[in-house]
Parts: sequence; C-alpha cells; structure tokens
Amino acid sequence: MSGQDRQEHEIFVKQRQEMSVRGVKDIDSFDETGAVLQTVEGELTVEGSELKIGILDTDKGVVTITGKINGIFYSGENTQEKKGIISRFFR
Repeated sequence: MSGQDRQEHEIFVKQRQEMSVRGVKDIDSFDETGAVLQTVEGELTVEGSELKIGILDTDKGVVTITGKINGIFYSGENTQEKKGIISRFFR
C-alpha cells in the first residue's frame, strides 16, 4: 500500500468529553470504561468512564466516542509496516 492509498488517521478530542477518530479498521473491545481500536497507525486504547459510541462506521474508518475521556495511547506496532517488513524476507 503506497502512502497515497493509505487512509488518514486523526484524533479530535473536545473538552475530554467528545472524541472522533478517523482511520479505524476495527474495534477489538468496548465498554463504558475503555475501548481498544485497531487503526491504520496501530492499536489505540481509550480509557475513561461512562463511554458510549456515537458513530461507528468502519467502512469509512470513523468512530466517535462520548463520555469522560481519561487517557489515549498507542500500543504495539503498525501492522501495515510490520507486514511490509516481513514480506521482504519472503521475496
């Protein structure tokens, strides 16, 4: 996948109560205290309380979350980059 074909990734947080994420591929888990999202930039974890999903459109890669947002962090590696490196070994 070239840089031009790759979906953009953005996070917008408004007053720690509304969050919009672009570039979401899948949602691994979600409850009122946290969410784990697979994005084009790797795994994204959102921690908080009273969290709710407003919009969920993985076809467009958009998720909105409302509630008290306490933390946002990435973990793991970008899976697209990881696949690219591994595939070079098997050429």
